[in-house]
Amino acid sequence: MVLNLYWKDKFENTYKLGILYKNNEKYHFDIDEEGLKKATHNGCFGIGEMNLLYTHHISDKLFSFFKRRIPSKDSVNIKEILEELEMDEYDEMELLKKTKGMLITDRYYLEGSDISSFSYFSGLKNKEELL
Repeated sequence: MVLNLYWKDKFENTYKLGILYKNNEKYHFDIDEEGLKKATHNGCFGIGEMNLLYTHHISDKLFSFFKRRIPSKDSVNIKEILEELEMDEYDEMELLKKTKGMLITDRYYLEGSDISSFSYFSGLKNKEELL
């Protein structure tokens, strides 16, 4: 699964900031440099803890910027949340996809994407792992 991260400015213009995906049990986030540059020019303050000097980030755990956008696995009402979202089990990427990772406090959101539309994934040996 691949999720695109977007940000909207106060005039509802949308900027693609990067893509989040999981491969071989590691989370990856690739920054869209051009989109981020345009967004920061129009008021975006960056992407949480992401070091903007690097365009590719890898982690064993979901990055905190995204983690805070979904309910905790330990939440007292997680069963009800999963039922409402028609999910059988807790899956961070699926939760981000279904909720779009939206918070009332900012203008970031996520949307799923077809992996075949990303030419820079051509170097991966097993694209199916990302679906």
